[in-house]
Amino acid sequence: MKSKLFYSACFLFLLYCLPPATAQLGFKAGPGVSDIGFLKNGQTSFLGYEAGMMVHRIPMPTFQAGAFGTFRLGHRFEFQPELLFITQGLDYSTDFLYDDVTYKVKISYVHAPLLLKYQTSVKRKWRPFLFGGPYVSRKLKAIRLTEIEGQKEKIGMSNVKDMDVGIIGGYAAEFNLPAGEMTIGIRTSYSLANMMDRVKGALLHRKNMI
Repeated sequence: MKSKLFYSACFLFLLYCLPPATAQLGFKAGPGVSDIGFLKNGQTSFLGYEAGMMVHRIPMPTFQAGAFGTFRLGHRFEFQPELLFITQGLDYSTDFLYDDVTYKVKISYVHAPLLLKYQTSVKRKWRPFLFGGPYVSRKLKAIRLTEIEGQKEKIGMSNVKDMDVGIIGGYAAEFNLPAGEMTIGIRTSYSLANMMDRVKGALLHRKNMI
């Protein structure tokens, strides 16, 4: 029931923010990387004792795709609500002397950023801009994937919270092409909430995603 209300509210908000005379609707997709930082008491409190020997090496490759609407607020400012499907998580996979161990946490969300854009130059053929704002995300699924000594296991993670909130910032540029308008940019986001409970109930860490 809560999921349906969240998705309905996001959809209605996008419709509300898209007046036909001033708004533009677009679609976006792209790769990224994600990581989870354990601020206190280490990772075993949140991932279990089987993760105690794991060492962080590289971020988790991720993906996002969805729709956005943009409408002008002034000469240089625009407001851009988005509704995206995103993946996040961590990768502790590593090579031991006698075995390669796979250990990954994968989390998927419906992700709704509310971004304010500022155009830094109005004289160029391409339009560079800075953007930032808050986001709210609703979890779709969280799983842990492991493979140790040839034994594969896929387990749902119930201690990942259903909701996440945070902030986003980035830089991008818009280009006019014969087929339409294209935007290329980079963004980073940081969770302001504890996105995972400790296995026995306490919660002490946050998430980073670029």
